[in-house]
Amino acid sequence: MTNALALAVAVLFAAAPMAAQQSPVWQRLRDAAKDGPVVVAHRGASEDFPENTVAALRAGASAGALVVEFDVQQTKDGAWVLLHDVTCDRTTDAVAQLGRKDVRIDELTLAQARALDAGAWKGKAFAGERLPTLAEALAAIFPAIPLVERKAGDAKALVDELRRLDAIDRVVVQAFDWPWLHEARAAEPRLALGVLGGKALSKAQLDEAAAMQAGLVHWDHRTLDVAAAAQARAAGALLCVYTVDPDVLLLGAAAIGCDLITTNRPARMAALRRDGLLRAAVR
Repeated sequence: MTNALALAVAVLFAAAPMAAQQSPVWQRLRDAAKDGPVVVAHRGASEDFPENTVAALRAGASAGALVVEFDVQQTKDGAWVLLHDVTCDRTTDAVAQLGRKDVRIDELTLAQARALDAGAWKGKAFAGERLPTLAEALAAIFPAIPLVERKAGDAKALVDELRRLDAIDRVVVQAFDWPWLHEARAAEPRLALGVLGGKALSKAQLDEAAAMQAGLVHWDHRTLDVAAAAQARAAGALLCVYTVDPDVLLLGAAAIGCDLITTNRPARMAALRRDGLLRAAVR
């Protein structure tokens, strides 16, 4: 590597932390969390609506969620659509339409994916809902904050699409794949990132999250204890847990200091928050 190139790389990564910390979504979330944990609608209002559809996303935002989470993957021709599973089988009529099981989204073109019914599995009232594109999802959620969970697909391609949609400073992108998150950070220093995890949260993981300037630590509520929650808060990241539905667990997540809570029942959580039952923990 030449001296000039080395200097350029050093400047890029030195600038990344400052740029990431300045994303306006972090200030919105910190301000909102002062009054109690922020409502994150999991795949939209997915208890009552078909997950990862425009109907679910709109319902989540309407229910009072400041943040609406959804999953994205790429089709065979590179388009970004909303889908959680590796295959389309569970939440669309792909098996009936195509006459086979294990229909992967990356085997279908955008046109083929859009021909699937993504709502009828949840009930007749939702028949005709389609797999949304990323652009449609953002339009359904704004001015709430989209929490984009990458399930599969190229980091630079997602960054490029968010740039095209003028959404870099209006979203948070998260993933369980931490090497992918490092690629996303390198591709776009301004992007607000969240790290996802399921096993016991360690100091090493918090250190890595800090190194990539991830402003959100999003963890499985079943493995997060009081000490780990305190460590995450001390590290300066916003703390979120998934996926919490019963009232008693929502109150418990608030009590240990979660800044955000991901739930399938955003209307219920929003009501508890309005009633003052989900109070911000004393820091």
